[in-house]
Amino acid sequence: MASIRKKNGSWVAEIRKKGHKSISKSFPNKGLAKEWATKTEADMNADKFVDKRSLSTNTVEQLINEYTTKFSKIKPFGKNKKAVLEALKREFNTLKVSELTEERLMQFVNDRLDSGAGGVTISIDLSYLATVYRAAKQLFKMPVDLDIFTAVRQNMALIGISTDSDERDRRPTEEELKGLCDHFANNKRQRIPMHEIIMFAVATTMRASEITSIRWADLNEKDQTIIIRDRKHPKAKLGNDQVVPLRDDAFKIVMGRKEKAEGDRIFPYKEDTFSSIFPRACATLKIKDLRFHDLRHEGISRLFEAGYRIEQVAVFSGHRDWKQLKRYTQLRAKNLLTP
Repeated sequence: MASIRKKNGSWVAEIRKKGHKSISKSFPNKGLAKEWATKTEADMNADKFVDKRSLSTNTVEQLINEYTTKFSKIKPFGKNKKAVLEALKREFNTLKVSELTEERLMQFVNDRLDSGAGGVTISIDLSYLATVYRAAKQLFKMPVDLDIFTAVRQNMALIGISTDSDERDRRPTEEELKGLCDHFANNKRQRIPMHEIIMFAVATTMRASEITSIRWADLNEKDQTIIIRDRKHPKAKLGNDQVVPLRDDAFKIVMGRKEKAEGDRIFPYKEDTFSSIFPRACATLKIKDLRFHDLRHEGISRLFEAGYRIEQVAVFSGHRDWKQLKRYTQLRAKNLLTP
């Protein structure tokens, strides 16, 4: 129930209702105060009430901080999401929530394009910011405008900014793989056994982050399997542990490392190191347009060429359905011929 009282010659109506911030308003007479209170309470009960005060007092940075505080405890954010949210805070730090308009978002898009970002990257930025705004609307009861994100995406499509990721079909040749392995194996100053890691990546289809995270405690020598902890998943990364088989060539590499084990991880290195060492080696060997992640593509394609079925390949790769798996698979016709 609203309370209506006289104060300094005016009539003040105040509403305190669960799920809403306390709100009050002054009127010249009691009738108007009661009329406003009745209508406002009815809107609150019908979930139609819009309290715009928060839009002019809160900044976008505060909104992101509130979202991060609430949700990162429930489901810890990945490295990319953390970095994007931090960048968004720097971009919109003092901007009031009410000032984030379609025009301001388009300015952000154009600035990102000028800095060299592609449509896919910008789309991810917008998605994370839109997620913050949806939480603000649904959980924090803030009357934010979600339509601006739809409008900006339509604008991007209209001017030809593609937000679809390009599907790579790059597979290393046998000569390229041998050249890379020889390059690393013959480099006596190279501390990281990249020649082993390259062949292990192809044999297991594991990502760099997975290779550097697998532990000796999760190796089952009898079953020739290993557990990948918290494997990448679109919805539930934490707790998404998967037991994956190690084919003979991968198992041999692991057992060869057992005698010189350092610590609890099989490959005790940083994944970021791969992203600097691997391209440098490719440049030295004049191997064009090859990324470390392409080794995962190669491994998946080899499994199909070897006759593994979709559901069997998915056990290695961790993919949930064929649509996801297909984009990583580029088969060579000559490898499908029966001997």
